[in-house]
Amino acid sequence: MQKKKYRVKKNKATLLSLVVILILILGLSFLIYNVYNDKTLKEIKTNYNQYIITNKNAKLYNKNHKIIGSIKKNYYLELNKVKKITIKNKYLKIKNTDYYISYKDIKKSKKLSARKTTQPDYYLDLNKELKTTKKIDLYKGKEKVLTLNKGITTKINSIDDDYYYINFLNDTFALKKDSKFKITNLSKDKDTSYVSVILYDQINESCSSNTCFHPNSIKAHINKLKSSGFYFITYDDYLKYLKDYVNLKEKAVLLITNDTEKKIDNYTVFSIKDKKDIKFTNSNKKSTKNDKLTSINNYYPKNYMIIDEYLNMANGKDIVDDGGKNTAQSIPVVNYHFFFDSSLGEECNESICLEAKKFEEQLKWLKDNNYKTLTINEFADWKEGYIELPENSVLLTIDDGAKGTGKHNGNKLIPLLEKYQQHATLFLITGWWSLDNYQSPYLDVQSHTHNLHFEAQCADGRGKVACSDYKTVKADLEQSLKVLGDDKTSFCFPFYSYDRESLQALKDLNFRIAFIGGNTNAKRSQDNLLVTRYPILNDITLQHFINLVK
Repeated sequence: MQKKKYRVKKNKATLLSLVVILILILGLSFLIYNVYNDKTLKEIKTNYNQYIITNKNAKLYNKNHKIIGSIKKNYYLELNKVKKITIKNKYLKIKNTDYYISYKDIKKSKKLSARKTTQPDYYLDLNKELKTTKKIDLYKGKEKVLTLNKGITTKINSIDDDYYYINFLNDTFALKKDSKFKITNLSKDKDTSYVSVILYDQINESCSSNTCFHPNSIKAHINKLKSSGFYFITYDDYLKYLKDYVNLKEKAVLLITNDTEKKIDNYTVFSIKDKKDIKFTNSNKKSTKNDKLTSINNYYPKNYMIIDEYLNMANGKDIVDDGGKNTAQSIPVVNYHFFFDSSLGEECNESICLEAKKFEEQLKWLKDNNYKTLTINEFADWKEGYIELPENSVLLTIDDGAKGTGKHNGNKLIPLLEKYQQHATLFLITGWWSLDNYQSPYLDVQSHTHNLHFEAQCADGRGKVACSDYKTVKADLEQSLKVLGDDKTSFCFPFYSYDRESLQALKDLNFRIAFIGGNTNAKRSQDNLLVTRYPILNDITLQHFINLVK
């Protein structure tokens, strides 16, 4: 009996000891776990940032935290933002990808390091998908940056003779063609079906033949195409396009020359004088990948072709050389001032006030009869002999910026221009009204002085500009140019009044053209700073207007 009691006591003591030991082990484990978690969480918080850099050759993981590759040390990445860091954030997602990186392999960076883009933004994916069948290496230049394991899928952006280029981790990498992978064709994205190749025979400031172009003429062509959404590719881009190495966005244009290579502002006209890889034919048609390399279609412009023909070229239309028929020899410039609508109870008693319905009637007639209402740059380029315009061209101008011309004072002008999609130029007194009131893609705004628009200030009754000294006029014009973003395309003399000193101020500030009155068509033979216009008065009839512009 005594032995039995002793055995029970002994068993209880043993059990109690085991429980105590278990509690100590659990407590110690819990303590170690918490210490470890605290340390890990602190390390995650220390290393995490939206922008990071790898602190060693780092592993790359998929969403299941399986290793799929590696990244070299000192590579910059952007991570998804994490609102609240927890112990669960041991693997951090790389922004705009399905891939992750360990907190142990990174450190904070202030920003994402600038990366050299290896290909233009007008390249589209090649509609080809690549899947690795063994480990592959990805390069930036000659440096190996990434290694990807078997089974990784990504799209091919472009190809050249030695590499495939793929987008991975929001960057572009080169992959050697002898790597191990499988390529699958995907459904076709919308890419360009043609490229417009424009071949300028000669480019020179002194041109005698009709195949020789002044650099400013080409600049005008570039600006025209650029404003219509076209972009310009390199000669190398074009070769890749022909070899089916790249897909290009729509509206691609290549500029080439038989002359030496020329830089026009930020654009290059590439010389083909010594090129042996392909040959061009002056067919005045668009080029496609179906063209034979020995007979590539190109456009062959002549300097008597009107500016709109370059839009036709860029749009891939066949061009017929008409020898320069129907080009403008002179251009009517009409001059408006104020607009009002009497049906709304509005009044305007000056002779230069025009009922809005008359203005609308005129715009409708211009549109219905296919007249080209010019931008101020088109007119200036024509006046200086850099471009040709169709004979049915007209420049609409409005002086001052007063009644009915702005969004703050009646708003008749801009809605009607936009309704009929007709261009006009407003000469604004910049010191009197804010430029913000006259914003429209159909309205160019130019200088009409800053604060010198005062009538009959001179002894002979002319406007103030005509009897202000050179220094005063030049300072006023400089102030006006500040408002207009230093646009020196054109100026309009208030009340058509000028003198030798005001003309000199315009010349010294490099204004291209300036307007007065005169009631005659503008001609190239006129002084560029004394361009004539037809003032539009309130008693004008539609037939009278038609007679003016015809």
